[in-house]
Amino acid sequence: MTLTVPLDEDYHVHSTFSDGASTIADNVAVARDRGLRRLCLTDHVRAATAWLPDYVAAVAALRADDGTELVTGVETKILDSDGRLDLPDDLAGIELVLIADHQFPAEHGPVLPGELRVLIERGTIGGPEAIEDLVDATAAALTAVTGPRVLLAHLFSILPKLGLDESAVPDASLARLASRAAEVGTMLEINEKWSCPSARTVRAFGSAGVPVVAGSDSHDCAGIGVFPSVRQTLDAVAAGRR
Repeated sequence: MTLTVPLDEDYHVHSTFSDGASTIADNVAVARDRGLRRLCLTDHVRAATAWLPDYVAAVAALRADDGTELVTGVETKILDSDGRLDLPDDLAGIELVLIADHQFPAEHGPVLPGELRVLIERGTIGGPEAIEDLVDATAAALTAVTGPRVLLAHLFSILPKLGLDESAVPDASLARLASRAAEVGTMLEINEKWSCPSARTVRAFGSAGVPVVAGSDSHDCAGIGVFPSVRQTLDAVAAGRR
């Protein structure tokens, strides 16, 4: 299939507001030097995060009438099987919310990947069951945000940490999640850092009409707009490989 993913945009960049090594000003300067058309600042937040007003103001201060468009975003994790997000109530000034599977969204709250992997290896929970629970929680999370647009970040990056492979996600489950994402206007990221999701997943989302973008997941400004893994995934999508 033909899938257009602009590589002069970076939808996933961290700064010193969370766990990045570079300041927002450093990130913006590099993006402009490299001719990026759009840069999304996406620092990690939790429900108790109190620095959002300062963060929004810092991005706003670097906006210009020309050059790289800046988007003020945040990254949050899915907390449980109902799709609750670890997100502050007040998102004033936030234009994009990245939803990610940093931990496993279980019924009673997030579970560390290593802990769930032990349960899978012991047979306490089945791998297929865990995958279905992850897909269901992710689908539910897509409607947990009111206002900002939503981007699925490094989808299925947690599966290898559980000892599972993305290829084990059933076609029907993948199609269901992609259809839901298209229905609510969610975007999908191809993540450079984690080299995911797979070409098969990208193809399913693209076929469903979901916009696909590239994100470096940069924690240092040197990685902004650098996409060798993303390019490999796009080549695989074009060639029909998984």
